[in-house]
Amino acid sequence: MSYLDFDTIAAIATPVGRGGIGIIRVSGTKAVETAFASFRSVSGVTRPKSHRVYYGTFVGDQEEVLDEVILFYMKGPKSYTAEDCVEIQSHASPVVMRKILDGLLASGARLAEPGEFTKRAYLNGRINLSQAEAVIDLINARTSTSHEMAISMVQGDLGARVTALRETLKGISVTLEAILDFPDDVDESIHAASIGETLAGEVRDTLTLLIQNFTDSDIFRNGIRVVIAGPPNSGKSSLMNRLSGHERAIVTSVPGTTRDLIDEFIHIDGIAFQVTDTAGIRATEDPVEKIGIERTLSSIENSDIVLYLVDGSIAVEREVVEQIHLISASRACMVLVNKADLPAGPTGDSLTDEGIAYLPVSVKSGEGIEALKESVVSRILTSLPEDRSALVPNRRQVALVRKALNNVENAVEGIDSQLSFDAIAIDIRSAMDLMGEILGEEIRVDILDEIFSNFCIGK
Repeated sequence: MSYLDFDTIAAIATPVGRGGIGIIRVSGTKAVETAFASFRSVSGVTRPKSHRVYYGTFVGDQEEVLDEVILFYMKGPKSYTAEDCVEIQSHASPVVMRKILDGLLASGARLAEPGEFTKRAYLNGRINLSQAEAVIDLINARTSTSHEMAISMVQGDLGARVTALRETLKGISVTLEAILDFPDDVDESIHAASIGETLAGEVRDTLTLLIQNFTDSDIFRNGIRVVIAGPPNSGKSSLMNRLSGHERAIVTSVPGTTRDLIDEFIHIDGIAFQVTDTAGIRATEDPVEKIGIERTLSSIENSDIVLYLVDGSIAVEREVVEQIHLISASRACMVLVNKADLPAGPTGDSLTDEGIAYLPVSVKSGEGIEALKESVVSRILTSLPEDRSALVPNRRQVALVRKALNNVENAVEGIDSQLSFDAIAIDIRSAMDLMGEILGEEIRVDILDEIFSNFCIGK
């Protein structure tokens, strides 16, 4: 496949800041010419061979040496963009990288737009749009789990699944067109039964799986929302500090110290958790504390897991038991009985009598904290999709899948109601086009520009 003839672009591909190595990327038909206008190979090479590394210097206007660099040339289409590409590795001084970039721009390249390198890879046919969008997830991956899912998408697992779906829908569409064109040569009832079976089974099941896996896997991209709740002085702030590994929240013996939400990101076994310390829930006339409690209740409603902490040295009040039952009815809730390092109080028996399972912990000594972490991770892993080849990375794509599922369900209903094949064919073609939009085969230019505007410059 020949790649498209774009102008030559250049950008710094590594994050801003000082470091050991910085990379400046060039792509386009004049990538080599642009780079070698200022690159001086120590071996005197001026016509590099593809996929070879060259050592030399990069010079400025007056031939002053800007830095010792390594130049790597990749001839299209065997490159990231499927165009001629050059990558220059220098020391990661912002001043040095900027001067090298300025030299490339002065030699005829233009500054790349956000995501333009990946956009060219898509436009040149090296990757499909679902793979291109997955690059954002790979860049933003904060844990090993989100990295694993992003890699699956970058490698094209979703694209392969969507392509197979599209081919199935295409086959059905061809059959319908043939029936409409030659009605006397086919038995419509036989074909209707076969088409309905395929749509209601294989196609609908796959689309439903894609939607469900997006919902299940979304928390692994953004972090699992964990809220620490409970009565005042039960040890919530101390638990936050214990989980985060540092003094994140203020701890005192005065009830009502925490009056606002305190967030902290922590990682357990490669999974990101957004842990929120909240105000203790109790009746109060303090207007500021009331606001804090209202925010606590709102935070609980938006959580994935609630860690409800009670003081193990005192009796559990009826109000606390009612709160636990109320939260557990709508949220994953783990009840923790604090102060396991002290002689057992009446708390555990009271909770057992109420049918409430609990985990003893000591936020002071650390007793039970590892068991708590293991239990939280175990609960979360049950939500991780088993089929990693069917992960939809973003809301744009899942919206298209939902529309396609609606088209398929309309078609199935039409077949059951013995509607004309003309109406059914319209829904099938619409679903097929939506699959093409996920792959980037059917997409408007403005939507494409919006997708790649979310990338950083240099990617």
